[in-house]
Amino acid sequence: MIFMGKLSVKNSDALNSKSVVLTQPSKSTSLSVFKWNLMIFHQSIRGISNKIDGFVNTIVTNPPHVLCFTEQHLKTYQLDNILLQTYKLGDNFCRKIYRNGGVCIYIHELFQFSNINVYNFCNEKDLEACLIKLYLPHCTIGIVNVYGSPTGNFEHFPNNLETLLNSISSNSMELIICRDFNINFLNNTTHKQLLNSLLATYGLYSTVQLPTRICNNSVSTVGNIFINKVK
Repeated sequence: MIFMGKLSVKNSDALNSKSVVLTQPSKSTSLSVFKWNLMIFHQSIRGISNKIDGFVNTIVTNPPHVLCFTEQHLKTYQLDNILLQTYKLGDNFCRKIYRNGGVCIYIHELFQFSNINVYNFCNEKDLEACLIKLYLPHCTIGIVNVYGSPTGNFEHFPNNLETLLNSISSNSMELIICRDFNINFLNNTTHKQLLNSLLATYGLYSTVQLPTRICNNSVSTVGNIFINKVK
């Protein structure tokens, strides 16, 4: 399991983003100890090409180690031309049939990582995902970035996600899932219960309990970050 000496989830209404900060536990713990703090940033960016400059300005004073974007809206060859200083493109899923959508993960150049191909588990609009393995001094973490479109078929989503998780659950790594399921986790719906139950079977629990999207007449939490943790 991943143990956090301190865990904080930061929500930015302006950016519609979430961050998980995993801070080094005390030396007395017998669980894994990170050599440094690990910050993972997740944002539904809704078009990365015309927003990346503004995004960079928001993280200049405290740059995360991992960037997970959903709805990046680019084809593979276009995404290859997006350059983020000090970051490497770790993995991505880009649509070939429909417009927009897509997910990607950027890793700070200080870290060693590899990607795991999960393309066969994806279906445009229903489940779009990418996965990287991040090698830390005392453990390996699998970071999965997942998007489910509101126009996709939710009936396919849990089955595809379960198949994906089954394929990687035997790997000797902990898991963190950054996801935009387009399900409001503030409401106790059947879809929410189904996904929570599914993810709990893999020891994955939600870290975001507050609204991540605030509008004039409504609030919602459609994005979330799930981690292995001690309950």
